Amino acid sequence: ETVFELIESDIDFKIETGFKDSEWFNDYVDMRNLKLGDSEEYWTRENIMLVVAEIARGQHDLTLQGLNEGTSFTVHTKNYGIKIGRDIDLILLGRIDFTELTDKIAEAFAYKIQELCFTGIYGAANKLPNKSQFVKTGVLGKDTKEQFDTLIEDVGTANNAEVIIMGTKTALKKLNDLTDVDWRSQSQKESVANLGRLGHYEGTELIEIPQRFALNDVTKKLIDNKKLLIFAKTQEKFVWFTDKGETEIVEAGLQKGDLADDFQTYEVQRGFGVSVVLPQYFGTWSFS
Repeated sequence: ETVFELIESDIDFKIETGFKDSEWFNDYVDMRNLKLGDSEEYWTRENIMLVVAEIARGQHDLTLQGLNEGTSFTVHTKNYGIKIGRDIDLILLGRIDFTELTDKIAEAFAYKIQELCFTGIYGAANKLPNKSQFVKTGVLGKDTKEQFDTLIEDVGTANNAEVIIMGTKTALKKLNDLTDVDWRSQSQKESVANLGRLGHYEGTELIEIPQRFALNDVTKKLIDNKKLLIFAKTQEKFVWFTDKGETEIVEAGLQKGDLADDFQTYEVQRGFGVSVVLPQYFGTWSFS
């Protein structure tokens, strides 16, 4: 049991440290850790659409609802588990690297949390009603620049707020096709040289969504490289994340097919939940 407590404690530390080391997570995710005694209630300052992002069996299960200004909402958590089979004696004997084991477990939980956050954002965009004024498709270029600029203006006007453009690095690089190198500012040229894409598009901030492969499948990318999201900055952090903040190891018992010796299976469980907070009006541009 002492070994289990050490494993649980080490996993907790590595996951929490990973959160703090993620610039994207710090900037755009409002995290509530129940272990620290923080309230799990989130309050909205604006009329928003709330998407509860839960992914089960590889599918997007998204619940959409509208919340009015001054409404509170609780992000419900569910347990996620990793099944491992290890003879605990091998850890005690030093034949299984303790650090490597906890690194892999913490990495798997962090990956799942990132998957919920990133795919939740794009799943939300696909879930909202298809309104022709805010949902556009086409190749970005000289002929579509005015239409793209109008979309940005409409999103900002509908929300009475500044606008940001989000997408993967590959998607954001498409914006380079909208800028003429003859009039592009020196700072924009430097941004393209350093980042491979514009840091801003005509004053509109760009936010890169990190791309992710599906777990154990490098042939499948989780984030759509052919879509840009245009959001109003109605609030700084648009992902709500509640983490129970405590990992638990439970004995799973012998399952059918397990060896009938002192090799035993265990489940490493942790509870968390993710919701994506979106303005009532936002735009999407998909590349044809």
